Amino acid sequence: MTDVLLSVVVCTHDRPANLEGCLDALARLEDPVEVIVVDSASRTPCSEIAGRFASAFGALRVVRTSVPGLSRARNAGLEAASSPIVAFVDDDAEPAPTWARKIVRPFAEDERVACVGGTCSPVFDARRPRWLSGRLLQFAGITRFGGAARESRSSAEYPFGANMAFRRADLLAAGGFPENLGRVGTTLLSGEEYEVIERLRGRGSVVWLEPGAIVDHHVAPERCRSSYYWRRLWWQGVSRARGRRSLSVALRLSCAAPIRLVLWPLARDRVYLYRIAETAGYLAECLRAPGAPA
Repeated sequence: MTDVLLSVVVCTHDRPANLEGCLDALARLEDPVEVIVVDSASRTPCSEIAGRFASAFGALRVVRTSVPGLSRARNAGLEAASSPIVAFVDDDAEPAPTWARKIVRPFAEDERVACVGGTCSPVFDARRPRWLSGRLLQFAGITRFGGAARESRSSAEYPFGANMAFRRADLLAAGGFPENLGRVGTTLLSGEEYEVIERLRGRGSVVWLEPGAIVDHHVAPERCRSSYYWRRLWWQGVSRARGRRSLSVALRLSCAAPIRLVLWPLARDRVYLYRIAETAGYLAECLRAPGAPA
């Protein structure tokens, strides 16, 4: 195998056009990488699409999981990776030609760095509505942490799964991605990235933001509709409850709901309105009987 800069894991489920665009962008990287495509139980296997790009990379592997689930797929890719640095890119993201060298650099400069997150720049597949603010776009996987490389200051700045990298050994030691969280099918369950990063920080590791490591992240038409953000924030609440439920969080979210109702017309930003759905999702999940469907 040709010496590679890092391993890149691309998880995909029934999105062949997106996958082809992602692999085409990865094929134009200026540095050699290992690419691992994890086919998360797609109805039509993606091996034929991946095979078209086999000669473009230092190495290419296709791993198929029989049970869908993003966290499960990422863990399968992590296990298959051969490089000490493993990056994860969504199948609807397209890295810039210099992306690989820029997302790897912080690991070489500071041995405490266990996770690096890059910029997710929006590419709209439908007309962007005027109400779709930058703060709301974070819930569509678009970053807004500025242009200066630095350590993440809070959980609000944690990297997104569309563009993040880890030291493989650190991520394995942290247990990989929790498989009770993360997308499964059409659900919008999330929170797996937060849990992993919290574990890494608990071990004394640094989470670094590298704005120069850029991917173009597609904003699908459904993510330009109000209904998406009601669902996305509801599942945000469910995810928080499944990950770390507590009475103090329930009280804090409940107290914040009426304040957000007031802030919504004052700030003219619907993020305050939709975050009421997060409160509802959190409380509903806390009250849900074990084993009952969400």
